[in-house]
Amino acid sequence: MSGEPTQNPAWNPARNPARNGSQSPDCLIVGAGLAGLTAARHLASAGRTVLIVDKAKSVGGRLATRRIGAARLDHGAQFFTVRDPAFNAEVETWVTDGVVEVWCHGFGKSDGHPRFRALEGMNGIAKYLAERLRTDLLRPPTIVTRAEANAIIAGPEHWAVTYEASRRVPDEVQAVISTAPIPQSLRLLDAGATTSDHRSELEAIEYNKVIAVLAVLDRSPRLPAPGAVQQPDDPTFTFVADNHDKGISKLPAVTFHCSHRLSDELWDLDDGRILTHVHDKLRSYLGGAAVQQVQIKRWRFAGPVSSHPERYVTAADRPGPLVFAGDGFAGAKVEGAFVSGLAAAQAVLDAR
Repeated sequence: MSGEPTQNPAWNPARNPARNGSQSPDCLIVGAGLAGLTAARHLASAGRTVLIVDKAKSVGGRLATRRIGAARLDHGAQFFTVRDPAFNAEVETWVTDGVVEVWCHGFGKSDGHPRFRALEGMNGIAKYLAERLRTDLLRPPTIVTRAEANAIIAGPEHWAVTYEASRRVPDEVQAVISTAPIPQSLRLLDAGATTSDHRSELEAIEYNKVIAVLAVLDRSPRLPAPGAVQQPDDPTFTFVADNHDKGISKLPAVTFHCSHRLSDELWDLDDGRILTHVHDKLRSYLGGAAVQQVQIKRWRFAGPVSSHPERYVTAADRPGPLVFAGDGFAGAKVEGAFVSGLAAAQAVLDAR
């Protein structure tokens, strides 16, 4: 099912023991987004000792919310839908706990299918899940941020995960789940000289780029209800949302998501040239409101062009399961990340 891993001579477990101040984990999860947090809860609930590492300064991944002064803007995932029964049960808990609520049933016209928003911004979901890990479980997972993994290396009996800039000594674990975007996960394998029989199918998954323009305004732009416009075929902006009307910002603050094609064309330009390019179209949405502050956010792996048909892939099964998961599997977006993380965790449990 998987390729034969090759031990990397650059890592010597006798020379670099995993001494990170806590009990060695059974499983390490790369990525503290929804897939990683979901996998961690499932594993820890089954009695496994879990470590989550993420290169960012906080949890969330594409559940991303940014503050600009008194304004708050969702700039990654904007909302989510629910179809999967397991995800529906989870979201019911989120609703009960006051984390999310129905935002609308469509943009421009109603199709009867609810779109959910997070009351404190989409990153609030990740923070809530991280807090639940800490308070609900007898042995909660450990979450370490600002720790960028740079290699996953096969040893005789364990995997070793090493980190950029030597800020953390290697962690030795029985199993690894990488929820990073697939190209980033493959680079971790390459750096650890680990091969996989699934390499070609994983390399075939390509990702769209998205440039987000975040604008704080002096007054409401008066976007149509529910304060957002979704237009997948627009050549400039495929989604525009006023975060004040959405209910998460004290000030009018608009998120503009550039189309995939335009994002690719503008990707290497500096922020000023990007703003010049989209200026006229951006102004057409503002209704005379003036821009007070503006920022650019680039999402290199905003979502797969087409997702992998399975919910996860076991990239290697020796010395223990090495599983790829995340929103590149099982259908992209928020729900896909959840069901993928859940399935990946179960795969690790079933493997031992």
